[in-house]
Order: sequence, then structure tokens, then C-alpha cells
Amino acid sequence: MEDRKYICPCYRHKDDIAATGHCICHLFVSSDYHRPEIEAPPEPSEGTAWPHIVVYGASWCKDTLRSRRYLNDHGVPYTLVDVDQDPEAARQVKEWNQGYVSTPTIDIDGQIVSVPSDEELGEILGIEGG
Repeated sequence: MEDRKYICPCYRHKDDIAATGHCICHLFVSSDYHRPEIEAPPEPSEGTAWPHIVVYGASWCKDTLRSRRYLNDHGVPYTLVDVDQDPEAARQVKEWNQGYVSTPTIDIDGQIVSVPSDEELGEILGIEGG
């Protein structure tokens, strides 16, 4: 455990671990931590009114989890791309975000939004009440 602090700076994030059970990269977790499970994206249906959406995110990112839950809760289909597993996707996200891999970055029919709030997603998608 002591060696991990040289790999990851999250050992300094005791408040994050206390609040969420883990540091940002999940190298440090509380003893009772379980990685949050989130259901798969809804399947697109024939003649759907939803735009084509690609969520570029990371499994450890609380904002990615929040945006995915929002889309799932509203039945909005999307494709999920994990930037930690896809170097080309990470490169594209960096290009869109002035050199930063900001997650989630969401492509909504060519409109790129980075780390949108639920309200912003609702406004873009025309979902009543955000």
C-alpha cells in the first residue's frame, strides 16, 4: 500500500476517500467500497427521436457516472467509449478539450459538450425538467 503513493497522487485525497469510498483512480479505496454498477445504455429503437450520442468517459469518473445515469433514467440511447481503454478516443477528447481528457465529453449529433450538467443535457435533448 505504501508504494502506491508513488504511482498515484490520490493518497493525498483523504476527503475524497472518506466521501466516496475511493480516490479518483480507484487505487485507494475504503475497506467497504464496491465500484458502482450502472446499467448498460438503452437500446435504440426503430424511428427513435433521439439524436446519435456518444459518451466518452471513464469508469472511475463520477461525472461520467452521473451523465450515464441521467441518460439511462430518461431512456436515451447512447454509445459508451471508455477513454482509458481507447487511446484514439482519448486523443480525440484531448483535441476537443484543448489538451485535456475531460470526462465525460459527449458528442450529440456533432455538438460536443464537456462535463455537462444534467440541466444542460436536458436542455440540449429537450427533456422537460432537466
